[in-house]
Amino acid sequence: MRRSLPSLVLALLVALGPLTLAPSATAADVHPEWGSTSAPDTTLKQGCRGYAYTYAVTPPDGDWMLETFLIGPHGKPHGSDYFITSDPLTGTGSWRLCRRSTRGGTYTIRAKLSVINGGDYVEGWLPESTFHLHKPHR
Repeated sequence: MRRSLPSLVLALLVALGPLTLAPSATAADVHPEWGSTSAPDTTLKQGCRGYAYTYAVTPPDGDWMLETFLIGPHGKPHGSDYFITSDPLTGTGSWRLCRRSTRGGTYTIRAKLSVINGGDYVEGWLPESTFHLHKPHR
């Protein structure tokens, strides 16, 4: 892991229970006022590479955790990541993808924001964002 797990993450994980890979959110669960994600359209490069995406959050008061999920064509999960209160409110993450095992198409980033403030706990989804990965022409 790229950082130690402070008590905030442990408390959020206990509150969340077992994490599932990004079920679809209902309209009532989506909070555009809490932030967004994005990634540029790009062409898959030879070998395995990191493909960057950005996030920006404006969480409610409290300690927050942002979970991001990459969903590929036909709903296939391709990866996940997370950011916590000690991370910047705006930042960059990356997905490591290998051209040989990754198909071209439309990819979706789903992001779930969880906030704990004292005894209060809220969670919701950011609006989904999409980008296209293209296989190179031969």
